[in-house]
Amino acid sequence: MNDKNKDRENAYLPDEQIIELYWQREEKALSATDEKYGRYLYTIAYNIVHNNQDCEECLNDTYFGTWNSIPPQRPNLFLVFLSKIMRNVAVDKYRKNTAARQVPSSLMQSLDELDESVAYSPSMEEELAINQLSELLNSWLRGLSESERFLFVCRYYYADPIAEIARMLGVSERTVFRQLTKLKNSLREHLEKGGYCCE
Repeated sequence: MNDKNKDRENAYLPDEQIIELYWQREEKALSATDEKYGRYLYTIAYNIVHNNQDCEECLNDTYFGTWNSIPPQRPNLFLVFLSKIMRNVAVDKYRKNTAARQVPSSLMQSLDELDESVAYSPSMEEELAINQLSELLNSWLRGLSESERFLFVCRYYYADPIAEIARMLGVSERTVFRQLTKLKNSLREHLEKGGYCCE
């Protein structure tokens, strides 16, 4: 990391201080959050909604959601906490948009890819089935290496484009595609062993 990036990083408040500002109901918490994580959160939104105006609305809704959540919550991993709120806000915005028209989205493309591996028909005891599926998925994720988890989460949770994942990892798009295919096949096998039929 060069000195310029170090200086920029040191200029941001530590997460613990930002969270404390939320607890004290200081509006500075919002500007500190935006300065430190605004671009990252915007990228998550853009990967899902593909519209700059919608991304701005998603950012505002994410900050509003964070303001309303802290307190009572005190997140241990602030960036993960923010990312989860942003993803939920952006998915809701996407659903509202697509109720009226079709919008191309990396989210839907990545979920369509994953559907091939995890499609299943829920039983009448849907809640139990969902809990069992969730445990199977979590046990599979725990068995992955850190880099494999990173790859899977980037593509299928944050809906990052393959080209962007390749850039972040410093590998070719073809390598990312091969690794994702391997992960999807591994997930399919794991789910089938757990009793889920994947077509």
